[in-house]
Amino acid sequence: MENSNKLTVFALAFFSLAPAVGAFEIPNEIILKTDFRVWEVNLKQANLLTDYQKTHLSGVDISLLPEDRSRLEGMVVDEQVQGVDLMKLKDYLSTEIAPDIYREKSNVIIDMDEEGNVIFEGTGFYGRELDVDEAARMLKYALENNLEYITLPLITQDPEVMVKNDELIKMGIKEFISSGETDFSGSPSNRIHNINTGLAKFYGHVVAPGEEFSFNDTIGPINGSTGYRKELVIKGNKTIPEYGGGLCQVSTTNYRAILAAGYPIVDRRNHSYMVSYYDPQGLDATIYEGGQDLKFLNDTPHHLVMQSFTDNGHTYYHFYGTKPNRTVHMIGPHYENWRSAPATKTEVSSELAPGQRKVVGHAVPGVDIFWYRQVIYNDEMQMNEETNEKENKQFLETIASYYQARPNYYMVGAGEESESENEEIGG
Repeated sequence: MENSNKLTVFALAFFSLAPAVGAFEIPNEIILKTDFRVWEVNLKQANLLTDYQKTHLSGVDISLLPEDRSRLEGMVVDEQVQGVDLMKLKDYLSTEIAPDIYREKSNVIIDMDEEGNVIFEGTGFYGRELDVDEAARMLKYALENNLEYITLPLITQDPEVMVKNDELIKMGIKEFISSGETDFSGSPSNRIHNINTGLAKFYGHVVAPGEEFSFNDTIGPINGSTGYRKELVIKGNKTIPEYGGGLCQVSTTNYRAILAAGYPIVDRRNHSYMVSYYDPQGLDATIYEGGQDLKFLNDTPHHLVMQSFTDNGHTYYHFYGTKPNRTVHMIGPHYENWRSAPATKTEVSSELAPGQRKVVGHAVPGVDIFWYRQVIYNDEMQMNEETNEKENKQFLETIASYYQARPNYYMVGAGEESESENEEIGG
């Protein structure tokens, strides 16, 4: 009996040692993303941690009622640990992220004027808000498992669409299909002018069933006589003024509406280097008159019509028609092969006065960015050759964007300006 009492006292002394709090290290950065915006956030200073008490019995985590705990006195040990607090995450998301996402839906009326042009009354915005509860759970898991990004879950509501024209109704124009959005805030006046001029070419544009849409064919000639002003474009390794600078804001926004709808992409290329207006990076589409185009196939039996406009520093495309029964997942971005900007480059030009200095390119790092688009056709089946079973038809598309590293580039003094064949209306 004496030995037993000694053993009990020893066990109590051993298991009652209070370990130091196990510190949890929040990752330096995590990406929160949607199809229209990316937040690269550092949460180390956001006060998201809480001290928890864990109870162990023989190395196993347990939960005990007070009366059971008294019976096991000396056999259990409490450990103080740190962890991500779910309620604090909800508060952070509600105050820092949710307001940037929230938007009420706005309905739209679609009609035809006397000349047969499609016209719109209203903007047709889909309503959206952050699913804070689900986002907090996802972010907690991501932080605890060192994930690079999460796709924020949204609660969305399609706009109500009223079609007044019988011909449009016969064409299958009846509901909202998809939306594309980009941010051109801070653009110079000529760039904003060119964006609005270009968007007007797509306002009410109809794409027939089976038709291959061409951005360049639709927008037509790009010069002073068609209403465009000179603004910066990417031309070779320089950024110089040219008619239509900024139209890649229009093509990139169009591209994102195409992606969201699940239409097959026929032709698309990223810019030579990353452009700040096109976040999230890796989902841009450059165009150039007589050269690079943006194309997609309307592989549905119904027409679609485009509504294009700007609002509060953002560019929008809304597609209407008969919504394809498809599910689209955008997976990414994944970054590879980061490259630092090269050393500053200076070129002598005869077009400048001696000693005059002009910026023709800003330093940007190079990187390869990959997105993956999975499109599932919910009402079409195909045979899986590996399992020999029927499954929903689908395809997985790799969207690869290779961005060059560029130096600070200056023109000075006198000399000849070099030419390049690589041209983009991308500024």
